[in-house]
Amino acid sequence: MNKIEAIKLVNQDLHANLLTERNTIFSTVVPYAGDEGWWLNIPLSGFRQEQHFLLCSERAKVIRHIRIKANTILSPATRFRSKDQMADVFISAKNAKRLVDTLPGGSKFSFDKYVFGEYSF
Repeated sequence: MNKIEAIKLVNQDLHANLLTERNTIFSTVVPYAGDEGWWLNIPLSGFRQEQHFLLCSERAKVIRHIRIKANTILSPATRFRSKDQMADVFISAKNAKRLVDTLPGGSKFSFDKYVFGEYSF
């Protein structure tokens, strides 16, 4: 599964063209420091617009869709580890029902309340 395929799948399921390449960040499960999870690199300025994150698990054949409306997360630089105007986020796949940024230097931000949908493929 790649970003374009994932966007198409979600938009078809929603019967709308809500997600685009510009407002969507796609991530697949990768190993990191003895764990597995999803990396998100989000421009800090992106939090001023609606953002969609598609977390793909090839093993589970599931895409989790996180939707964050514009200006919902104020001062993202204080909530996430950031460098070069980008928020670095790592969400562990150990417990897919608890989507929390686990990187040191962040605030352990939970994305749980922003889950918009889950799609099988």
